[in-house]
Amino acid sequence: MNIMNWISKIVRGFTYFIFLFVSVAAMLEIVFRFLPTSDSLMVKPVNAENPILKFMENREITRQIGFNFAHVNTKRINNYGYATDKKFQEKSVQTKPVISVIGDSYVEAVQVKNKDTFHAILDENFESFDVYPIGVSGSPLSQYLAFAHYASNTFAPKLYVFLIISNDFDESFESVKKAPGFHYFDDVVGLKLMNYEPTIIKRLARRSAFVRYLHLDLKLNVQLRRILGWEVTNDVIRVSQRDTFLEFGRRANEKFLNGIKELSLNSNVIIVLDGDRAAIYSGLKERNAKKPVNILFNELGKSAKTIANIDVIDLHKIFRNDYAINSERFNYDYDSHWNEHGHAVAGQALTDKLRQIGY
Repeated sequence: MNIMNWISKIVRGFTYFIFLFVSVAAMLEIVFRFLPTSDSLMVKPVNAENPILKFMENREITRQIGFNFAHVNTKRINNYGYATDKKFQEKSVQTKPVISVIGDSYVEAVQVKNKDTFHAILDENFESFDVYPIGVSGSPLSQYLAFAHYASNTFAPKLYVFLIISNDFDESFESVKKAPGFHYFDDVVGLKLMNYEPTIIKRLARRSAFVRYLHLDLKLNVQLRRILGWEVTNDVIRVSQRDTFLEFGRRANEKFLNGIKELSLNSNVIIVLDGDRAAIYSGLKERNAKKPVNILFNELGKSAKTIANIDVIDLHKIFRNDYAINSERFNYDYDSHWNEHGHAVAGQALTDKLRQIGY
């Protein structure tokens, strides 16, 4: 009898716990549905039939930058699944030549309105061209080439613009990044695709405002890693593994340059190198030589300049000069991506370069 009583108490306690958990979860879900939590960008499945990363098309989404709802932005996802107000047209029906801007989260640019991105500024400044931005967060150099091949086949751009960021180099290899949905450099097949299919749990999580807040806004997984001491900055990792990082980065640079050299046979190419903003804010004139990534930036820029039809914009010098005059930062204090000022300066730099080379 005592055993039965204990079993009954355990069952009642467990039932009460489940009821309490479901009730609290339901209340939190209701509350967060009234708050401007971030919507999922909804990355589509990536496989041999649909090999290019893109988002669910023709949508308007809300993105919160940070966790306290102080910076909320609305973004339009266009007819081809990229963050821009520009409607893409395939090459058979185009009315203007195309400039394809390729990159990662800096091209995706969920932090700013579509009209304030550097590629929208470029599009406004060159009315005789259509500027098509193709960017997905986390994309490295290898994925940029996959995007370029896709753009070549679909839109036949007259000009390609590649925006290079500090994490683009070593993450071009599957052994380093390991994330599904991306193309990686492979010595056998050139570019190797790692398929992506959202799980049922991920599909359900996309529909929950509270779960989206924890994952997209609060970034709970990152916060827990920091609390447990598992999360370290990229700079710390790369200094401690300097030789390996440089080896992967130099291989990525070589493969990327070989790829865009082929593009440059029929189209112009501009490579835009992000500046070392931390060095600029600290008063340094040049990139911080202690960071191995700056070695890769410099080597990529130097090698690219030797290839015909390829131009290089080093934003470090441009950002440095602008900061000396305006003392205005190019990114948010709570987010490392470019703010509106950063996009404006980059957009003007690209405008100046295009006019210089005759566009």
